[in-house]
Amino acid sequence: MNLVGVAGRAERYPDFDHRELIAENAAFIAMAREAVPRLVAEVRRLRWLVEFGACHTAGTTGTEFVLPLDDEMLAYFREMTDVLVEHIGISRAEAVARINAAYGTRQWVALDLQLMGHELPEYWAYAVYYAPDSQHRLPIGDPTADADIDFSTHPVRPAPPKDSPFWTL
Repeated sequence: MNLVGVAGRAERYPDFDHRELIAENAAFIAMAREAVPRLVAEVRRLRWLVEFGACHTAGTTGTEFVLPLDDEMLAYFREMTDVLVEHIGISRAEAVARINAAYGTRQWVALDLQLMGHELPEYWAYAVYYAPDSQHRLPIGDPTADADIDFSTHPVRPAPPKDSPFWTL
C-alpha cells in the first residue's frame, strides 16, 4: 500500500494507526528505495546492449564479459584482457570494455568463437586496441612479425564511450 492509501485509510478509519503500518514496512520501503534505481539502470543497460547489437544473452552471463563463454573461452578472453593490461598498459576495466565492444556483438556470437583459439590471445587483443597503420598492418603479438612496427606511432582505436554498458568493471 502506498502512502496515499495509508492516508486515505486513516481518514476513513480514525482509529487506524498508520504509523504502525509504516514502521512495520520501513525496512521494505528502504530496501525498495535503494533497489529500484539499480534495477532500472540494469534494465536500461541490457536494453542498450541488445539495441547496440550485442548477443541476446548480453550482460546476463555472470562474468565481466557481455557474451556467453564456456570455461575455456572465458579463460581465453581473460588472457586477452591480461595482454592489454600488461603489454599495452591500459586498465583492466578499459581492456574488458574494448573486448566487449569488439566481440560481444551478435555477429561475433554467430561465428564460432572456437576459431579464436587457433591464434594466440595477443593476436585478437592487439586488434581490439590498435587500428591498421598506413600499410594496413595490425600488430599480432609476435615479436618477429611485429619487429618493424613502431608502436609509439601506431594508430589506436578509440575506447567505447564511458557511458556504454560495455564497461562492466
